[in-house]
Amino acid sequence: AAVRAASEPAAAPTAAATGSDELALPPASFEALLRQAQASTLASVGDGHRLLEVEFPPLPTAILEDASSSAYDVSDANVRLAVRYAQGLGKRVAVLVPDRPELERAIKVAGGRQQPYANVSLHSLTGSSPVLSGGGAQGADNSIEGFFSRIFNIERLGKANVTIVPEAEIYVILTVSCQELPDVERLWAQDVAPNGRKAIVLFNLKLDTQRGDLGLPAFPRKALQHRFLSRVKPAYYLRSRSYSLSLRRPPFLLPFSGALFRVYPGPFQCLLDTGNGRYRMVRQYDRRPALGEFKEDLRQALKVDPEDKGQASDVLTRGYKTKTWFEEDAEGLDESDAWRT
Repeated sequence: AAVRAASEPAAAPTAAATGSDELALPPASFEALLRQAQASTLASVGDGHRLLEVEFPPLPTAILEDASSSAYDVSDANVRLAVRYAQGLGKRVAVLVPDRPELERAIKVAGGRQQPYANVSLHSLTGSSPVLSGGGAQGADNSIEGFFSRIFNIERLGKANVTIVPEAEIYVILTVSCQELPDVERLWAQDVAPNGRKAIVLFNLKLDTQRGDLGLPAFPRKALQHRFLSRVKPAYYLRSRSYSLSLRRPPFLLPFSGALFRVYPGPFQCLLDTGNGRYRMVRQYDRRPALGEFKEDLRQALKVDPEDKGQASDVLTRGYKTKTWFEEDAEGLDESDAWRT
């Protein structure tokens, strides 16, 4: 079954909840996951970070891998989880989806209310939002110029084409595509960076995947990573990966999987999936590892000799290039290393 919102979300955790020297354990339920994410967010904001990433699977793996599951199932689950996450922060939170049609759907998912909780309201990142009683959002650019600029990915820096919610202390951004990330940057530049008291949480946006799309035709330029996405602090990160290892003897193909896990302010953890929902930590990192390094650490933890180490077939198994362009940052163009720490 899809993730369902609890009728009464748990009370907000304190920032001190992540202050222990003990390593955080992977959550056993979505309720535990949300509590971890809320606590790590509050700890990050308390330490002065204003641009955060929260990333985790929005549905159980079996549902995500089910061919009958649609993008709407994932989007709706993210809306439910984002609303519960926002409510538990104990601050005034504006949950933003990309545009008006997605806002209308999000309101339906949230029970037909634009303000599902006293401290949580739903808005569109661009396009006008329904006006809330007692205040609300400042509208965005719905002009013909605005329409064509979005189609052709023309960045219109300095124009008020994003929704600003004056009373919000935290913006939670979800279901935003790579082409819409410049809108998030504009919100940051117009309302969060100058304010000093507000924060943005990029919620389940799969930023590692979106970074890889930068620079492709019809996508934002790679410079977006260097000047903006490099500033995103991973407050809570749980990303699972599945691989396979080729062998020269039976079973010839060995599947394995694991997760990269981080609860701020703790280290990144490389976790090997040992089955039945259990994980074994195989390595800690002070900085976010490259995906190739993470995969190799999982492979080494299997303690299986593929009998082709150091040969050409080993290169084919492991891959020749182990870092993406944004992981490598060969020219040192990133303006911040926050996304790695």
